[in-house]
Amino acid sequence: MQEQIDVLLVDDHLLVRYGLKSMLERLDGFSCVAEAESGRQGICLARDHQPDVVVLDIDLGKGMNGFDVAEEIRDVSPHSKILMLTGNPKPQLFQTAIQAGCDGYVLKVDSDQEFILALETVAGGGKYLSKSFTADVFSLLQQGGDSEGQAAEHLLTPRENSIAHLLCKGLTDEDIGRELCISPKTVRVHKSNIKRKFHCRTTNELILKLTGLDFG
Repeated sequence: MQEQIDVLLVDDHLLVRYGLKSMLERLDGFSCVAEAESGRQGICLARDHQPDVVVLDIDLGKGMNGFDVAEEIRDVSPHSKILMLTGNPKPQLFQTAIQAGCDGYVLKVDSDQEFILALETVAGGGKYLSKSFTADVFSLLQQGGDSEGQAAEHLLTPRENSIAHLLCKGLTDEDIGRELCISPKTVRVHKSNIKRKFHCRTTNELILKLTGLDFG
């Protein structure tokens, strides 16, 4: 592993960022290159600093959630590893984090030692899941009893899910772009990916299939 790990912190709580930054500054081999209080700011800082690891909260208050932010960081800083740090212990969120491209998932109740281990693991190219609920996630994956609609929805990233739901409401590419604060061109790229995943050639065919799976 490289000598120094550059870390970007994205959390809407000042005290959380302060605590994480203070811990990193006391450790050899870690550097907090920037911190953001919102998803949009985090995306801009990731683009500017190209950090080795982005530590990202799921609930960022108003605006974008951590899953959407993770997807966009993948675009602006492809080499950055993303470590989701959350206070929400629901194991179902881990599946969504994986779909969004996250490399690690730890809880805010975990120890400093586990957080550091997670940082080192994802920075080195590995994957990390909090020991706090590994068994819960394993049980969830073992169940495998999703309905067809739930299974299909798991194929999509969080952003694609949002677009699929808006398509079923009859919104145009321009309307969806305004709703999600992205360009119509970006909407069309996501829509093309959704068509591919559902083996549809036209938008009408896609909407019919999505409606049948209760995406509306």
